[in-house]
Amino acid sequence: MQQKHFAVVGHPIGHTMSPFIHRRLFPLAGVNGTYTKLDIPPQELSAQFTGTLRQLSGFNVTIPHKQAILPLLDQLEGDAARFGSVNTVAVRDGQTIGCTTDGIGFLRALKTAGIPLQGQILLLGSGGVAHVLANEVLRAPNVTGLTVLMRRHTDERPDKNDSAADAACKKARRGARETAFLQSLSTADSGVPVRVLDSAGLSQDRTFYDLLINGTSAGMYPNLCTCPVSREVIARCKAVFDAVYNPGVTILVKMARDLGKPAASGMGMLVWQAAAAEEFWFSCRFDTEKVRPIIGEAEQAMRQQFGNIVLCGFMGCGKSTVGKLLAARTGRQLVDTDRWIEKQEGRTVSQLFAEHGEKWFRQRETELCRTLSRRTGLVIATGGGVLANPLNACILRETCTIVLLQPPYEVIAHRLSGDHSRPLLEGPDKDAVARRLYDQRMPLYQAAADFAVHAEDSRTAAEQIYAVLSDEE
Repeated sequence: MQQKHFAVVGHPIGHTMSPFIHRRLFPLAGVNGTYTKLDIPPQELSAQFTGTLRQLSGFNVTIPHKQAILPLLDQLEGDAARFGSVNTVAVRDGQTIGCTTDGIGFLRALKTAGIPLQGQILLLGSGGVAHVLANEVLRAPNVTGLTVLMRRHTDERPDKNDSAADAACKKARRGARETAFLQSLSTADSGVPVRVLDSAGLSQDRTFYDLLINGTSAGMYPNLCTCPVSREVIARCKAVFDAVYNPGVTILVKMARDLGKPAASGMGMLVWQAAAAEEFWFSCRFDTEKVRPIIGEAEQAMRQQFGNIVLCGFMGCGKSTVGKLLAARTGRQLVDTDRWIEKQEGRTVSQLFAEHGEKWFRQRETELCRTLSRRTGLVIATGGGVLANPLNACILRETCTIVLLQPPYEVIAHRLSGDHSRPLLEGPDKDAVARRLYDQRMPLYQAAADFAVHAEDSRTAAEQIYAVLSDEE
């Protein structure tokens, strides 16, 4: 079988998930293919298009080339001309044909998540993604109304690096973009009533919505603590779809799930966009149940690339030492949960146990897990009891990769033999207590962890973790 070659084109291309996703879709399509990423600055796009890109079997296009590539293409299909944007190009007999797969990715992601596109819809945003989502909403046969939330520019915080001229240019571009967006809604001729609200209008709105769709970048990495709407608005929606895929669980999705609402993140849309691109390239059709596992795999791979690294394990397994080595290796900040709580409270762990008891201390650990899960660029060395609590594991797994350090128990016992800083072990028959606690906690650590390393040498363990997390195939 002849090998075909594909790529994703952008600048900067960064840690794109496209190679990971397409390499898993190729076998399902029965294709022998390679897929790489090409960082092409805007000023080089035309030359690279004539040379490198035309030699490929096809390629995907991301920021900032989705509009700039249009005049270079021989042909457009589907909604590409309407939106003035292309994310997929096929090269057939020397001809380049562009299309956009954003819309079909959105629809299939909803279907895979079991969320119906019907009734009253609340759409957040007016940018390129929101434009595509609005188009699909207005096409849906069972939608009865669309409300669009458009942010007022006076509410926006200016970029501190922008000059006055830069800020004015950005404002003008946003104004032109929103005008085009509103014009497209008014000319859709779908018969679906459309209204536009700003944030003040939404705060006074009491409509109950069947589906809330986030088409903004609010909550996207690295600004994980941002949510585009209040909890009260989410409570008035039956279901939520967030086009943001990094992190896999945004504040919006988390709030919706806490309220018992069906909620899906944008990773399903990203994977289905890729699947639709391959259908365009190969004239194939993907089965939902075969694609579904790839969504979960991609979410895990994304956490490894972007999320925090959490080290768990029993006392004395080497979390602090491995954490220091891993932080230096990856350029991340080390946070030791015990030291963090000690610094905040002005007491040692032993003193806190004595003054407040273990239950109080475990509550402080859970509070800290919630805080750290919404930060980025961390290596988190947890205390021995943190991941013994399944609630903490659920909180951290949303945005972090959890690694279990599991050297032989004999190594741990030797390290603990002269250690008197562990309040749970300070008493008669320390060895028996340690062994019993180890046997109780280890199944919980194993259930919480994404993977385990068994090296007793800390430097070897750190290198093994780094090798797993940096594997881009």
